[in-house]
Amino acid sequence: MERFEIQPVLSSALTDVANFLCRWRGREEGSSGPHHAREDSLRIERHLKWLLVENPVVTDDSPTGFCIRDHLGSIKGLTLAFPAAFLTADRRLLGLCSGSFFVEPQARTQGYYLFRKYLSSPGYSFFFATTCNAESAPLWRRLGGCAVPNSETEHILPLKLDVMLPAFVSGTSANAVVLGMARLLGRCANPILQLLARQSAALTIQPCQDWHKLSDLARRHRPADWITTDRSPEFLQWRYGPSSPHYPTGIYLFHDKLGNEGWFALANVIRGRNGQIRGSVLLDAIWPRNKMSFGDIFPEILRLVPARADALFFRPRPGLDYSEISRWIIPRQWEASRVFVITRKSDPLESVASLDYGDTAMPFGTWMTRWSDPIVFPSSIQRDVKPVSNSEPRSVSLR
Repeated sequence: MERFEIQPVLSSALTDVANFLCRWRGREEGSSGPHHAREDSLRIERHLKWLLVENPVVTDDSPTGFCIRDHLGSIKGLTLAFPAAFLTADRRLLGLCSGSFFVEPQARTQGYYLFRKYLSSPGYSFFFATTCNAESAPLWRRLGGCAVPNSETEHILPLKLDVMLPAFVSGTSANAVVLGMARLLGRCANPILQLLARQSAALTIQPCQDWHKLSDLARRHRPADWITTDRSPEFLQWRYGPSSPHYPTGIYLFHDKLGNEGWFALANVIRGRNGQIRGSVLLDAIWPRNKMSFGDIFPEILRLVPARADALFFRPRPGLDYSEISRWIIPRQWEASRVFVITRKSDPLESVASLDYGDTAMPFGTWMTRWSDPIVFPSSIQRDVKPVSNSEPRSVSLR
């Protein structure tokens, strides 16, 4: 039988990791030739260096993940991870985010142990993932993970219906006639949507990259009862600054006539099976919830979306009913919950549901969680796994 060994992923191995992910993507999406494969590998490596090495939460002993290697040293399985800092009340917590979980068919029996190696990383209050799918979600659930409610939903505001309606129906058995009718109907409805993009005279907006001011507003307005991302100046500069794959990101500071301040961040994305949808994604939004509503700032967010965008994408936020903001907002259901959390019994969270998870890596295809064959669980799994809680699952109230 072929022999495999589970090893930590060191920063010096990121080139091997990028090549492995590039080969996997080539099999999933179809090879585009050696030249494009080389470009993809370099792009993936740059992204991984930003995420796993330059991340300001990373320390010298932070794990970047684990891999399965065969006797020749080739990677046959992989799981990567990066630390994320959170604040709740007066405490600072560290979570370890997992992604890029891939296992070759010949090493699938090692997949369970690879994932358990990630869960054994010391120094973290909880382990989580934000990009689960129908294949990875059962593993998290089987190992005691708690699915975050509503994380299977993404909200979409169509801005150009002649693009979005055909995209919505293309996943069905629609023929060319139906697609043409959807495109025509969308073109007729576009002027109605354009009326939404009106300027709010109550707010003053300006671009801002004063990381200390943005961080101060985030701390000032964070709900103390929730577990929110620690938006330190270093984190914000890393996430949105010139070295970030998000760059250029539109970060806008706003204030009203009463002096209430907040900010939001928008980034451009390409969506659709063939990249036919040009959109904007709302990466973050901070506002004084006890003095302003999200509806007060939504018109400004919409106004600052680029004119070429076909849609605006954003994830659900607790306490927000998007149907009250716009009847055009459409909830799209993913195939499974995207966010799972596993906590340590020795250091449980007050409420898994209050986790304000970030979308730091979600716009990038290199942070996926898939494998080619089902993970083989050993018979001892029931005594190995520690559940999230001995009581009923906690209700989740996400910010």
